[in-house]
Amino acid sequence: MSEGYILNALQTPALLRPVYESVQDGNVTQTEIEDDTGLDDNAVKQATDGLRYVRLLGTEEGEYYIVDPPWAIDDPELAFRMSILHSLAGECTPGNWGTQAVVLLNYQYLLEHDMQYFESNDEVLYDAINMWHRDEKSYVPTSSQGEIDLNENKFVNWARIVNYLGLVHKARGREHTVYPDPEIIATSISIAVDENGNDGRIGISEYLRWLRENLLPVELTSGGEIPAPLARVLYNLVRDGRLRIVEYGDAETISLARTPKCDGIATEANTLEVVAE
Repeated sequence: MSEGYILNALQTPALLRPVYESVQDGNVTQTEIEDDTGLDDNAVKQATDGLRYVRLLGTEEGEYYIVDPPWAIDDPELAFRMSILHSLAGECTPGNWGTQAVVLLNYQYLLEHDMQYFESNDEVLYDAINMWHRDEKSYVPTSSQGEIDLNENKFVNWARIVNYLGLVHKARGREHTVYPDPEIIATSISIAVDENGNDGRIGISEYLRWLRENLLPVELTSGGEIPAPLARVLYNLVRDGRLRIVEYGDAETISLARTPKCDGIATEANTLEVVAE
């Protein structure tokens, strides 16, 4: 794990999509991208480095080329963010971590430790995550100078990235709440149903497995529940009439952490069912 580190390279994630789309439109050199986007040299370099680290941009004979998104999604912004998450999920193979696994591992720490709120300058938190990387996950990113540790600057950059991706939401200042964008979850359920489900349904366990492999490292809590940030999103999708959580077959019941009873969520629920529009 000695390639460049995204938390050092990317301070302004909003630069990623304009540069990606510029290359997509045929602007394949640094100069062409600068002329097309109006961005300066430093901004284009930050974006091209960031896009390379999330595997959406490559180079060949001095020219850039894009990597196509994994799914056909009508909303271009959503498609782009989910493409980044998909690429980052590919970094998260236990025992064979990619350098950029830091983005989703940090998020997994918040989910596993039931942290639904954080401040991006919380030294106690980023030190704890840094130790968890090493002690629990055996993830140790390195550079030519040696091991890379989280610090305030890196953690602030991480918060900007996951806010851009829709995994956390800025409240004020450096305060953030933790829950994934409902559109990411709703779209991911539809894709998972298409790929692995049947008759508009997919078992909750199968969906979580698909989610870990393709987008987000979500594990059940020690009590066998869906973690509260994701549970709240699923609950709201049911309440909004876009999803039902039903009992189907004989799979084990999985409940939503800290959510009230709701019409559309079965007591012995084990399956997600997409509501046809």
